[in-house]
Amino acid sequence: MTQIAFTPRMKAAPGSGALGAKGSFYEPKSQTPFPEAMREEYEFETPEKKKPQGETFDKVVKRIPTFYVIIFFSVFTACAVLIIWNTLQVNKLTYDKSKLENKIEQTQQRIIKLKAQEMQLSAPERVREIAKGKFGMQEANGVDEFKIQ
Repeated sequence: MTQIAFTPRMKAAPGSGALGAKGSFYEPKSQTPFPEAMREEYEFETPEKKKPQGETFDKVVKRIPTFYVIIFFSVFTACAVLIIWNTLQVNKLTYDKSKLENKIEQTQQRIIKLKAQEMQLSAPERVREIAKGKFGMQEANGVDEFKIQ
């Protein structure tokens, strides 16, 4: 049979802790001091003190370059100008639209008046009166008369 894994045997019987751990988890273990001879071999790096998270407003402002501030306010001003210009253009176009709609309505009313006038002028009674008075015409009797010379 092939050996898959090697597990060394424990020299002592397991303690009361889990999986052979000695002592209780609730009691702190006694720590053995690090030997002086080994301290020299390893260099311990002391962590640098971190800067406080909250910086004052003055420090933040000093770190921001003035160029970025100028660019920000330039873009902000350009956007404001474009919004105002767009609003003015919309107002102008709305005014022009209402003006043209009024003109269309007036033209439609004029067309209605002209059609009424056309109907009045082309009425058959009016045409008969003009034919009799101006041109001396007579109404037909139903008998055709021919004058031969």
